[in-house]
Amino acid sequence: MEMAAVSETLVPGVALTRPEWLGERIADMGISWGTGNSRVSGTLWWCMAASSLVDPIATAYAENRPAPDPALERLVCEVRPDGGIERVFPGPAGTPGSADGARTAGGHVANRARVAGEPVDDSACATGEFVAGITRSTGGFVAVEPSADAARGGAGAEPDSAGARLRETLGRIIPVVAEVSGAGVPSLWAIVADAIGNRALDAGAPEAGATLAGEVAGQLPVPRFTDVGGRTFVRRVSCCLVYEVPGCRMCTSCPKRPAAQRLELLTELATRG
Repeated sequence: MEMAAVSETLVPGVALTRPEWLGERIADMGISWGTGNSRVSGTLWWCMAASSLVDPIATAYAENRPAPDPALERLVCEVRPDGGIERVFPGPAGTPGSADGARTAGGHVANRARVAGEPVDDSACATGEFVAGITRSTGGFVAVEPSADAARGGAGAEPDSAGARLRETLGRIIPVVAEVSGAGVPSLWAIVADAIGNRALDAGAPEAGATLAGEVAGQLPVPRFTDVGGRTFVRRVSCCLVYEVPGCRMCTSCPKRPAAQRLELLTELATRG
């Protein structure tokens, strides 16, 4: 399959707010997946980008360490050949885009390399986990879930907290992604909630995801978790739209599946270990 024209490279975080650049990366993602629907390719692109953006902060909260500053001017993004954002990290100290200082947020925390989702599905396409390895390939990822009636965040965070700064960053990017791709703003915020839940769950502290989401607040649902067959999953509120790609099917934990079917599939997944 033809890959995107852009080569793997590093760009400043503010590139995520530039419509022309963003449109090119979303188009690259569409070429990689074989879809000309910009709403679908934009949603798939945002699933990865959102996960990359929240991962260092969600992990920091889970490990009870100071979180890095998520301000776009202090971030660097690694772009994959298919246009996706492979990871986001602080820029070199003392330079534009640097994040040499760490911000505390609710007593939570730090930075690590992103982990890909857990391979669990044998579908022809990556299935769901709004993250790292979302790429057109064999095998897939299970997405974790928040419910459709997930509560909004509470009073919000201190103005200088990592959660508040993340809200500012997301608020700058999401409207541009929506404009370029045609995806709905609420849907893009829901993807962020699932990404936070996923990353906190990966780090072994689901409650940290709820804390971070509560600080971000605004249009962000708070992740909720469910135990199935001895394993914990997030009850998703978002859909990655991968099933709209030719030859692909719905994620195991997609909230668009009937509840009974979703439970059955997650039970099978948990049983496989």
